[in-house]
Amino acid sequence: MAYFTVKKPDILFGFIGHNKGKIVNINLKFNYLTNIQRGETDLFRTVHIIPCENPYEKMWDSFLYFESEPTTKQFLFRIYEHTHHKKGMVYAFQNTSKFIYYVKQARQYYIAAVNSDILVRPLLLYYGMVSLLKAYVLTQDPDYPSHSKVLQHGVTSRKIKKSRYSFAEEEVKIQKEGLLPYVHSFLSKETLSDKYLIQDLLSLIPELQLAYQKLYNKSSLINVSLSSDYDFRHQTTVFYLPDRILDAAHLTYTSFIHYINRFNEGSSFVSASSHKAPHGLVCFEWTHPSGNHVAENGNGFENSLFTQDYKGNFYFKINNEKKLHEITNHYIVMYVLGMLCRYETERWGEIIFSFASEDMYIIHEFLTVSCRKFPNLLYDLLLGERHIFQAT
Repeated sequence: MAYFTVKKPDILFGFIGHNKGKIVNINLKFNYLTNIQRGETDLFRTVHIIPCENPYEKMWDSFLYFESEPTTKQFLFRIYEHTHHKKGMVYAFQNTSKFIYYVKQARQYYIAAVNSDILVRPLLLYYGMVSLLKAYVLTQDPDYPSHSKVLQHGVTSRKIKKSRYSFAEEEVKIQKEGLLPYVHSFLSKETLSDKYLIQDLLSLIPELQLAYQKLYNKSSLINVSLSSDYDFRHQTTVFYLPDRILDAAHLTYTSFIHYINRFNEGSSFVSASSHKAPHGLVCFEWTHPSGNHVAENGNGFENSLFTQDYKGNFYFKINNEKKLHEITNHYIVMYVLGMLCRYETERWGEIIFSFASEDMYIIHEFLTVSCRKFPNLLYDLLLGERHIFQAT
C-alpha cells in the first residue's frame, strides 16, 4: 500500500497555492482495473500531487515499482485476468521479465540522454520512448510482438533533405503498420491522418507555447485561469479566458459556450457564470456530476479543446482541427529529430551549432520538455492516474 499527500490547488490567474491537504489512499495493485473493464485506457480517475525536491528524479524513482518482479507480476496479472481470464497468470509469468527490462532499458536511455551532448541526445531519447511504449503495449497485447511489422517505427520522413531545410516545415507520413499506429490504436479512437507537419505538432504541446509564440509570431494555446472560489452549493469550477477569444472565434458569449460543449468527452459541461469577470476576461463555470474541482479531476475538463502541462496548468486550443494524443505527438517529433541525428549528421550539426538556423531554439526547448514529460505521461498511462511531481 502506498500513500501520498494530495493537496487541493487554489489557482487564481495562473498562481497556485494550497489549502489544507487531505490524505488519499492509493492502492497501486487495483487502481487501474476500472479503465481496463471499460476499455478506456486513455482515461484517468484522479490526480495525485506529489511534493518533492527534484520532480525528475522522483518521477523516475516511482518507476521502481515496475522494476520488482513480485510487484510487476501482480500488476500484469491484475490486467490480464480482466482481458485474458483463463491465461492471466500464464501471461503475467511470461511477460514479467520482458516488461521489467523494457522499463530498465528506458531508464538507462534517459540517463544517458541527460548526460549526453545534444549531437546524440535525440536518438537516445527516441529509443527511450520506444522502450517505454513497448512496456505499455505489453499490458494491452500480452503476445507482443506477434509479428515483425509491429517492430517498425510506423512513421517516415524525407530521406534526403532539401538544401534549405526547415524542421518546422518537415512533413511526416504515417505508415499503416508499426509501433506508432499500434500504440495509437490503444490510446485513441481518432484515426491518424496520413501526414503531419512538425510545426502543427509543436503547436499542441503546452510547455512549448511561449517558444512557439516567439518563433512563429502566433498563438495556438491560451492559458486558462482557474478561480480559487469554490461553490459548495453547486460544486462548480469557475474559470476565465481572455475576452479576445470571442472575437477570434467570431462567436457571442452564449454561442461560444455551445461551441465548447460540442467537444465534451465525458459527463461534465460548461455553462455561463454569474461571477463578475475582471477587465479583459470572460468567465465560465465547469460542472462535473462528481462535484470535483477541475484540477482534481483525472481527465481535467474532459473536453478535447483543453489540454494540460505536466505542472497541472490548463490551456485552451484555439484550433482543434488536429486531434492527436500527446504521446503520439511527442513520438513523431522525436522520431524526426532522432533520424536527423542518425542519418543526416552533418545537417543536424549545422542546425544545432550554427547561428543561421531558426530551428535550434525550439528544438532545444522540445528536447528539454519531452525528456521531462514523456516518461510522466507513460507512468500515468500505466497506472490510469495523473501524477504531478511538484517541486517544493
